[in-house]
Amino acid sequence: MASTPQKKQSPKGLERSESLMAAAIELFMERDYASVTIQDITRRAGVTHSLVYYHFKNKEELFSMAVTNLIESTIKGYQESRKDHHDPVDLIEDWFENNIKLSKDLRKLVKLMFDYSATRKDTPSVRQAINNFYREEHRILASNVAQGVANGCFDDVDAVRVASFVSTHIDGVFYDSFIRENDDIEPAMNDLKWVLWGMLGYDDKKRAPST
Repeated sequence: MASTPQKKQSPKGLERSESLMAAAIELFMERDYASVTIQDITRRAGVTHSLVYYHFKNKEELFSMAVTNLIESTIKGYQESRKDHHDPVDLIEDWFENNIKLSKDLRKLVKLMFDYSATRKDTPSVRQAINNFYREEHRILASNVAQGVANGCFDDVDAVRVASFVSTHIDGVFYDSFIRENDDIEPAMNDLKWVLWGMLGYDDKKRAPST
């Protein structure tokens, strides 16, 4: 379940806090964390300063809650896809498709996590959310690779190392999209999937790198 501010809120209050988090995410995407002010956020959201401070203690808490909310929503999206499949090949395929489908939010998330790391300020709730995100991503990959090995459809590989490789390189796909100012990550994601099938010795000649 996505994180929300601790105080009990009415549906309207919840909607307002989520609107503030969305406005903050947009601004943190456009600029670095340090340059965004509460005034910038209130102007973007079209609300008063007092409303921001009713829902959040300060900018740091707003940032923390916004990032945590985005991470947990993304994890929920990953988990939902697992209900539809049991075959490890289908699950890995679906995981890649989810990364493409959720690429808009994931690009935001990668940038925010990078900016958070650059501040060198440790906020426990943000750090825990980031760790949960990578832990869940790694678990999904490693468990499905291990299942494919056990089923005989993949070569006998180290599932943990393969999961770490893919997790690291998928971050690279998103970072590259910022550097090249290209938000179409689908070709690169398909290339990474093609490399993964090669590592796993999965024989499907129809799969080829994108052009």
